[in-house]
Amino acid sequence: MAVVVTYRRPRLATAVVRQLVDAEGFGPDQVVLVVNGEGGLTDAALERSVHTLRMPVNRGPAGGFHAGLQAAFAEPSTTWAYLCEDDVGLFDLPAPRVQRVLDEAERFQGGRVGAVVAYGRSLNRRSGATLPYYPAAGQRALEPVDAAAWGATLVSRQVVESGVLPDPDLFFGYEDFDFFYALREAGFLLLVDTETARAVAANMSLGGRDEALSGQRPTDADEGWRAYYVARNFFPLARRHGRRRWLAWHLLYSLRRMQLSPAKDQRIATMMGLWDGMRGRLGVNPRYTRQVGEWSGAPGP
Repeated sequence: MAVVVTYRRPRLATAVVRQLVDAEGFGPDQVVLVVNGEGGLTDAALERSVHTLRMPVNRGPAGGFHAGLQAAFAEPSTTWAYLCEDDVGLFDLPAPRVQRVLDEAERFQGGRVGAVVAYGRSLNRRSGATLPYYPAAGQRALEPVDAAAWGATLVSRQVVESGVLPDPDLFFGYEDFDFFYALREAGFLLLVDTETARAVAANMSLGGRDEALSGQRPTDADEGWRAYYVARNFFPLARRHGRRRWLAWHLLYSLRRMQLSPAKDQRIATMMGLWDGMRGRLGVNPRYTRQVGEWSGAPGP
């Protein structure tokens, strides 16, 4: 089953669902579309043909993928769920890739494969910071990584049956890292599809990511509200999976971000996130949510 979580991005979500059906070979009855309160698809017939799960309110990617995984594995024959963000089509992943990755996962030796991601991150265990993972020449088709964004990720049924699910209380920001750290702590392997990681390597830097998103949806710099959750949610991430010194490094990094940020709203969002993180606040903060999901009239990816 494929799971697509979307919020206020009907054009981009439609492109992702169409690629799942046309390029990856999923039947419409194998696609779960989680609409986080607002949005859906621009193609009404396509939306009716898939399993559409409309959330009463926006529960963020954490709540959306939590519900989507449960819906996907409610079908007893489902062994893998393919989680897709609604803008992942902008990164032009190689397609088809799902069957190839599943075949590689079945052949992989060295442990229980819990998830295979399209692009990964390497963890600095001293500070808790991560950097993009770039596969070297000659590496295997699948390689272990420490963390990842949701992107386009295959998750095994065994992971969910072991009790590992995204935490809806995190709402947005590091909710993906939290899930993947918990997955690894439960004894599963987190692997990256090196063919795909090489294909999108240019998009893994901040500049490359902005180039891929530009003209289609707001870039991260356009969405100052994101800084709130980045600052806040690192606190539970460090408390659950890291060390106390991660928080000291996080404070230093946050201060540096505020120094470098030219936008007042981002600086305020970071300060508010640090304050709420220290107090242990979780969930959605209504002051910090997405206002514009995609640019209207932009050509499809």
